[in-house]
Amino acid sequence: MSELLGLIVDARPLQAHFRIPHTSLLLDTYPFPPKTTAVGMLAGCMGLGEEGFKKLLEKIKYGVIIEDPGEKIEEVSVIYKNPYSPSYPITRVSLYKPRFRMFFAGEERVIEEAYEGLLDPKFVPYMGDSESLFYPGKKRYVEVVDVQEGKEDILRSVIPEVKFKEFVPLRRKVLVPKVYEAPVKFTYKGKSRRAVYGRFIAFSGGYVKLEKKIDVLLFDGEPIATF
Repeated sequence: MSELLGLIVDARPLQAHFRIPHTSLLLDTYPFPPKTTAVGMLAGCMGLGEEGFKKLLEKIKYGVIIEDPGEKIEEVSVIYKNPYSPSYPITRVSLYKPRFRMFFAGEERVIEEAYEGLLDPKFVPYMGDSESLFYPGKKRYVEVVDVQEGKEDILRSVIPEVKFKEFVPLRRKVLVPKVYEAPVKFTYKGKSRRAVYGRFIAFSGGYVKLEKKIDVLLFDGEPIATF
């Protein structure tokens, strides 16, 4: 692997919605921004189009810590089609004031361009859909750090689906570990695209002890599972 540089982004949107696409009447949300969403936000900040986004997905490794899962809020609406069509209520679930630390690793030039884009975005950055604007989690919300390869069996970040010994809570408000199928990239056929999914374990408010060490990237010493 060529030498990598890391980018850490601290985000605390007022609300976020990362739609789980397997349902229709319940528009549920992932508890974390999937890779396609996070890299898509970077691509928008950098002013990249669809082709640039596709290339960036291949060049970037990504991981995330759910610092605060926020509170779940629900909106119920009915879509009107015509007087003869049945009406079904649709429930949309969003996260209120979550907080994420997103970790990106790539070649130096790519990371530096992403850093500049986040400081002076070409397009408005979103955390999911167009109603979920990006807000910085702190004053210094983006930083470039050194990255090294490593192995670790104690992690706070979202991890691929592997066996773990236990979840150790560090505070009262926690999100217990749960498996999610989340998009990591797309396959293209003509003008259409289809998501490719990976299986991940998401949690918050503590750390997991794995049965054996897995490959990680150390962002300024902090172990993060990336994909």
